[in-house]
Amino acid sequence: MTLRQWVGDVENFQTHYWRRAPAVFQPEGEALSPIGLSDVEDVLCSGLLRTPHVELTQAGTQIPEGDYTRVHTVLARENPGFADPAKIIAAIGSGATLLLRNVEQWHRSTADLCADLAAELGQRVEAFFFVTPPGGQGLAVHRDDADVLLIQVAGSKRWSVHGGPDNEQWQPQKVTGDPGPPLLSNRVHTGEVLYIPRAFAHSAVAEDEISAHLSLTIREVAESDLVRTALRHAMAGLPQAARPLSEERLLDSAARTLDHLRTRLDGLEPKDLLRAARDASLRRQTEPIPRLGIEAASRTAAFRPDTAGTPFPAE
Repeated sequence: MTLRQWVGDVENFQTHYWRRAPAVFQPEGEALSPIGLSDVEDVLCSGLLRTPHVELTQAGTQIPEGDYTRVHTVLARENPGFADPAKIIAAIGSGATLLLRNVEQWHRSTADLCADLAAELGQRVEAFFFVTPPGGQGLAVHRDDADVLLIQVAGSKRWSVHGGPDNEQWQPQKVTGDPGPPLLSNRVHTGEVLYIPRAFAHSAVAEDEISAHLSLTIREVAESDLVRTALRHAMAGLPQAARPLSEERLLDSAARTLDHLRTRLDGLEPKDLLRAARDASLRRQTEPIPRLGIEAASRTAAFRPDTAGTPFPAE
């Protein structure tokens, strides 16, 4: 089980920490992160990564993308927004934090990890990678609309995790008021895992060396998701009559519509609605990136240069 690799005793985690309290775990075995600093350097230097997958922040403020991107000209067309590795390294050296968004969309091993954890939890999982210079703080105290499991990939960070909001009218954003006393104030070292419950305010500061961590965000549905799911359920099978011409026929159609909606909604239990909304969210999970096997396939007849319709030109 993927979760056990990160937190150890899953039952203990779900009973004492899940949605209740932050905690630091020391997983056994090899490093859990499928992506490291060398992988990040490779993808930055590939010339293919672009905004919004790459972002820079400093002291809680987003840096204009023109300061760390460049234009690629292809077929005489200018395409802006591509990561400029030299500018990014210089910005990190000046105190900026590098944020790579939705790593599961472009890094195969991370996509596999997120898909496995999503299948285990029944909730959508996304991945974000942070690189912070010594003493740097990329984001101010803020709340996330997701439970977060993060592993420290390199260096260490001092984390402060505060409690959740006072009511349900909160937003996933910077905390402007007093977040309250920290429930957890820990230095998280390389290889350690930190769990932050959904909506718990938190912040982190890198220590005396460069810090890198991978955050897995476990998404939960909102009330708006429940409404959309209920509407889809209620409207399923709704008779689509022709266009009634008379007032009487229009009223009959309105009555049939209301009867159908009442019947569908009366038979829907809250737990079934929640499960259906989570299933709908889970269907948006990024699929594992397929392994094409191009090198092996190139030895087959379909890939030979003398074969008509070859997918790749001969070298």
